[in-house]
Amino acid sequence: MGSIFLSILVILIGATIRAVGPSTGKPGAEGTAKVAGYAFMAAGLALALSNTLTVISVGEVGVLHFLGTVQERPLEEGIHIVNPLASIEKMSIREQSFPEGGGVEVIEAQTSEQLNVTLEVSILFKLDGAVAPDLFSRLGSERSIKSSIVMNAMRNGVRDAVATKSINEIFSPDRRLVAVDMMSEIQAKAGDRIEVVEVFVRDVQAPARVREAIEAKLEREQEVEQERFQTEIIQERAQQAIEEAKGLAEAQRIISAG
Repeated sequence: MGSIFLSILVILIGATIRAVGPSTGKPGAEGTAKVAGYAFMAAGLALALSNTLTVISVGEVGVLHFLGTVQERPLEEGIHIVNPLASIEKMSIREQSFPEGGGVEVIEAQTSEQLNVTLEVSILFKLDGAVAPDLFSRLGSERSIKSSIVMNAMRNGVRDAVATKSINEIFSPDRRLVAVDMMSEIQAKAGDRIEVVEVFVRDVQAPARVREAIEAKLEREQEVEQERFQTEIIQERAQQAIEEAKGLAEAQRIISAG
């Protein structure tokens, strides 16, 4: 909106120069004033016309608002003729990471056993361009939307998902299922305002005594698995020895019968 006022000011300056120039009485002043005045007015007019056109780039939507009124229909990609006095808030509808810049959100949660864990989580999401005007009218800029919807949905969704999992499931080598449940919970919290594309669980931390107990349990499970494997090998070898003994006995019987 500031540029439209600037264009009006430039036109007024040009008109003033055009009107005041001839009154100076200097030789040639009238012609110079006309040229300068028309030049200023032409520049102001060009600036005003440029404000009636706006370009929405690929991967964006625009929200048009004027004097507290938000246009319900978003501006899609392309060139649009708009009210030169209106303002346009542009928002990205491409996939975005949260937190931005490859960071992680550190979230504290409790498992189904009421054990505290700390998770480092990040998500990929997209804004729904169709609801951008409604989001803008209620929450404001894209940054405000991220802090109000994305961050809150992410924190609450992760906590709700972790609350249904045991500590062993959280520390399972395959965290994909945990991430899938987190994604469902985050999407449920965000509703149709954003689309959650993917959830990444970067790291999980628990109190030292819990970690030690989990590590001891995993080591014991590995030992049991190794013992089971060795037992199967022994049993297989014993079975082979039995079969060999049967074969030798049968051969001896045939030789004796002959």
